[in-house]
Amino acid sequence: MRPLTDTTPDIRQDDFLDDPHASKYRDELARRPEAFVRLFALLNDPANEQRLIDAEMHELPALCGVVRFIEADPAIKPVLAEGRSGYRFRQTVGVALKLKMAKLGWRTTGRKGSVKGAKHFTKAEHYVAAPMTRDDPASRALAALDAVAAIGDDDEREVTGRELMDAMAATRSAEGRAF
Repeated sequence: MRPLTDTTPDIRQDDFLDDPHASKYRDELARRPEAFVRLFALLNDPANEQRLIDAEMHELPALCGVVRFIEADPAIKPVLAEGRSGYRFRQTVGVALKLKMAKLGWRTTGRKGSVKGAKHFTKAEHYVAAPMTRDDPASRALAALDAVAAIGDDDEREVTGRELMDAMAATRSAEGRAF
């Protein structure tokens, strides 16, 4: 169950920086590069990929499948132990996990669950398998965005992306829907 637009489930720093939501946490990525290298390595480990999926299959948040490895990692553990200053990093773990699950073909549900047995995480997102087919509207939308992403240079793509987001926000606002 992988998105049609990607052939590898691995997440990398570029994926994180290219994602509109994840890019809001680029300051954390810059401040804690070793912790992110380890986080990406943990999430990209095939055994941990299966643990993420298994957790959801057992009606636990995906994070439950790997939280013990994240909290025990020598590069991540001190960051989490910083208390309040480690809070933003904990948020970025959730964002990285969201990117990973999307690459594995899962989408968010908007529902959170308890992360039992964790020292630094209390709640985490639940995911649901989201098989992508060419007939799926989400798949068609992603394919259209991929096509737009291949047009022009970086500056042109940035302007186009902003214009698309502004247009979508205006449309949803006019319809009285949140964006």
